[in-house]
Amino acid sequence: MTSGTRARAILLAAGQGKRMNSSLPKVLHEVLGRTILARVLAALDGLALEHLHIVVGFGAAPVRQFLDANPPRTPWSVHLQEPQLGTGHAVMQVAPALSSFQGTLLTTVGDTPLLTTETLRSLLARHRETEATVSLLTTQVDDSRSYGRIVRDRQGQVTRIVEDKDATEEERQIKEINPAIYCLSWPEVKGGLAGLSKDNRQGEYYLTDLIGWAVNERLPVASSLAPDWREVSGINSRLELAEANRLLKERVIARLALECGVTIVDPQSTWIAPEVSLGRDSVVYPGCYLVGQVEIGESCSIGPHTVMYGPVRVGKSSTVTQSLITNSTIGSGCRVGPFAHLRERAELSDQVRVGNFVEVKASQIGDHTNASHLSYVGDATIGAGANIGAGTITANYDHIAKTKARTIIGDGSSTGSNSVLVAPVVLGKDVVVAAGSVVTRDVPDGALAVGRARQEIKPGWTQAKRRKLER
Repeated sequence: MTSGTRARAILLAAGQGKRMNSSLPKVLHEVLGRTILARVLAALDGLALEHLHIVVGFGAAPVRQFLDANPPRTPWSVHLQEPQLGTGHAVMQVAPALSSFQGTLLTTVGDTPLLTTETLRSLLARHRETEATVSLLTTQVDDSRSYGRIVRDRQGQVTRIVEDKDATEEERQIKEINPAIYCLSWPEVKGGLAGLSKDNRQGEYYLTDLIGWAVNERLPVASSLAPDWREVSGINSRLELAEANRLLKERVIARLALECGVTIVDPQSTWIAPEVSLGRDSVVYPGCYLVGQVEIGESCSIGPHTVMYGPVRVGKSSTVTQSLITNSTIGSGCRVGPFAHLRERAELSDQVRVGNFVEVKASQIGDHTNASHLSYVGDATIGAGANIGAGTITANYDHIAKTKARTIIGDGSSTGSNSVLVAPVVLGKDVVVAAGSVVTRDVPDGALAVGRARQEIKPGWTQAKRRKLER
């Protein structure tokens, strides 16, 4: 990679976000199941940059922990800004790490979860085409309050950016604003960065002042217009966070409906994250919330009122109604719900029925097996063609040893209602467990297991009891 095409990014993630009124750093709040920071990192990862410099400040420790647990694909490093004295000051913290770098620095903020790789790529292309020293992204808004305004000369060239608190009344009427995303030619801008002043109402070093510096030095300045201001809008309050959720899900629903052949019955009440994929002719009913790595096949019926937290995979022609699914796999032609709970490595093969008030955890269920009512299946392997009767429980947990044991049920076996299978236990093929039994020993193929007290009948017992009480 030559110096002319080399590119790095600086991600500014040091702000507190006081209006969020939260102990959590602003960038760690979630938008449709992923943190704001993760969504910005995903946009940057699409650019194939040589390095990403992440500036942290408020809540540096939890932000570092998040990055360690969820690292971007781009090689990265963290730089601490303490105290936080503005965007220019944040970039100054990265300067020592750029001693051998010559190329383009893409500088962006960490609170724009709707930002796309395409918009950033367009800014990079504009910067290179014009051979500018400083390039900036701009956008048009109806209400420009609180934003930095783009000031241009009569020829339409950008001359400076003026912050809202420092703007005149005339400048406050400008609708073109600064989303704080730039391309900087390094080391050409190094002198301008060193010369920034905090002589302003905020007492901060503004990165925006690099525009005026470049103009004064007669260095080329370029701009690229983002057509949709919402994409580059930062999150500064809980209301704006809610709005970002709404805008992102509308973008996703439009793509699914127009490009993927998916029916969304009620877009207003349906929440689907960008990481979710749905096959053609699938239908999503009202009240669904699907986030994370969720893959749903063709001709599926999801909802109403179904929640999925990925990773989740659903095969074709399956139905999931009014249920909670987390970290699970559902095969093709399955019926799940209503009111089912699949969690932590639940794996259903094809044509499986998991019905109302059934919980499945860390278990594999074979083809054509039914667990239709009121059962708990935990740490179990169930074969094909089996039937789990209403109220069946796999007793998998030893609360004293704090260990879990496994239950194995063979092909074609059936458990009667209110059976308890005390693990570890193995039921062979074609086993029948009588209703109300407690099974504590392995059962061979084709056997009947009965584990309950013999029934006794005492005629006249009720009347005798009443006479005794009347004495």
